[in-house]
Amino acid sequence: MIRTLTALAMIGALAAAGCSSAGGSSADSGDVLRFAAIPTEQNIDPTAEYKDIIALLEKNTGRKVEFVRSTDYNAVIEGMVSGKIDLAEFGPLSYVLARSNGAKITPIASMVEKGGKPTYESYGIVPADSQITDINGFKGAKVCFVDPGSTSGYLFPSQGLLDAGIDPKTGVQPVMAGGHDNSVLSVASGKCQAGFSESGMVDHILIDKGKLKQGDVKVVWKSQPIPMSPVAMRDELPADLKAKLRQTFTEDAGKDRMVQLGICKDTESCAVTNDKSIWSWQAVTDATFDAVREVCAATKNEKCSKA
Repeated sequence: MIRTLTALAMIGALAAAGCSSAGGSSADSGDVLRFAAIPTEQNIDPTAEYKDIIALLEKNTGRKVEFVRSTDYNAVIEGMVSGKIDLAEFGPLSYVLARSNGAKITPIASMVEKGGKPTYESYGIVPADSQITDINGFKGAKVCFVDPGSTSGYLFPSQGLLDAGIDPKTGVQPVMAGGHDNSVLSVASGKCQAGFSESGMVDHILIDKGKLKQGDVKVVWKSQPIPMSPVAMRDELPADLKAKLRQTFTEDAGKDRMVQLGICKDTESCAVTNDKSIWSWQAVTDATFDAVREVCAATKNEKCSKA
């Protein structure tokens, strides 16, 4: 079982989620569905960014949706393992970690960009004026990662560093930034000499929000394609609810459809996750994430194995 959180920290996370240490999720009582998402940005309250998908879930299930805010990947993983969270948007690695640490969950769908692109990438970045031209230059540098549970902010970068003959723990000076935004902005400001982030955070998310200018950082490394992030549900939920959740994400949680349903005014303002470049969701199975498991094995990542 993952034990990165202390017992007190976990109690605090569950208390913030409105969960007690005894009994099952309140979704079992038929009135509340607890929905969480791993944090991609540390400097915002994500609740507002999920308002459209929350409204759709409430419309389709007839249940009150409580968004469980977390600033830590492990809190979401532990919440699913303990059954205190019913539905969660994971990163590919955090989904794999939840399953390998005992969470009884099933993936429903993965997010896709317009046109149905099913993958994304991890970027290795440096400040605009850096002399580093490729990942080999990261050796010995102060390098920002996102979180040990991050696919594009730690796992795939670890493989990239190892392929370059650099140990991700001892061959660089590692810094865990906590969010993809923090990693990128720390590199842009020079706090880290290099760093890693999911591609969207560099390409458009921070630029669209006015927090980063085009050219503030340089991309000097790209990972192999990574399966898009999934949403997964707790297996112990009632069968009819699971059917509604599957319908919601595979049939209704696209921008065009959400406009038709009256959830959004138009596709420009509509959000199906916290990244507005994501257009919809497509059905997946557990096997979709075998590529992540392969990288876990190749990097000998201890978090990928049951404790």
